[in-house]
Amino acid sequence: MEKISVSKVVEFRRKTENSRITLINNLKKSNQQIDSEGGGDYWVTSNSAISNYFKSEDSTLINEKIDDLVNRADNANAKISKTMYQRNIDILYGFEDFDFSNYKPVGKLNYLAKPKSKSIMKINDLPIQVRPSHVYSFEEGNNKKIGAIWFISKLKGYRTEEISLFTDVLFRYLEQHYSKEYIIVPNYCIALDVVSRKEIRYNQILMEDITSPLNSTIEMIKKLL
Repeated sequence: MEKISVSKVVEFRRKTENSRITLINNLKKSNQQIDSEGGGDYWVTSNSAISNYFKSEDSTLINEKIDDLVNRADNANAKISKTMYQRNIDILYGFEDFDFSNYKPVGKLNYLAKPKSKSIMKINDLPIQVRPSHVYSFEEGNNKKIGAIWFISKLKGYRTEEISLFTDVLFRYLEQHYSKEYIIVPNYCIALDVVSRKEIRYNQILMEDITSPLNSTIEMIKKLL
C-alpha cells in the first residue's frame, strides 16, 4: 500500500471487523485513493470556495459560487448531478456570513505551498496522505510561527472524534515538515467539518478535552496488512 487517505482511515473505523478486512484488501489491490478528503470531486466546489474565502476574506466568492452551482443544477439532466450540486449549495449557504477571524491570527499571513512531495508521511510506519487546505506562516515579535486549516466534508458530517483524527494528522504534518523553522501554534491547527461547521483545534487534544483515535486506528489497520 503506497498511501491511505485520512478519510479511508475514518471509513475503516466505521466498519465491522469483516468489512475492515475487505476494505484493506481492496486498498492493497488497487491502491485507489481520494485526493480530496471525504469524497474526491464530490465536494470540491464548496470546499474550494470556502478555502478561497478563508484566504481572501471576500464573502462574494461564496455568493458567486452559489449562483454558479444553481445554474449548473438547473442545466443538469441527471438526478445524481442535481443532488450533488444542491448538497454543495447547502454547504455554501452556511458560509455566506461565516466569520473566520477566530480561525487565524490577526495580521499578515504568508500562505505556503503544499507540494505533493510532502503529502505522504509515515505515521507509526503507515503511509498517510495529508492534504490540508491552507498552511500559513506569520510573525509574533521575533518568532516565526505556523498554522494550518483543513476543510473536510462528508455526507451527514463527521463525528467529533473523527474530526480530531484529522486535526491530529494535521499537527503531525506541520511537526514533520515545518517545526525546524517555525513554532507550531496548536490553536491554529484546525480541522473544520464544513457540513456541521464544527471544528477541532489541536490545543483541545493537548488539553485532553478530546481524545484522538489516530494511533489506535493505525495499529488496527497495520494488523490487517
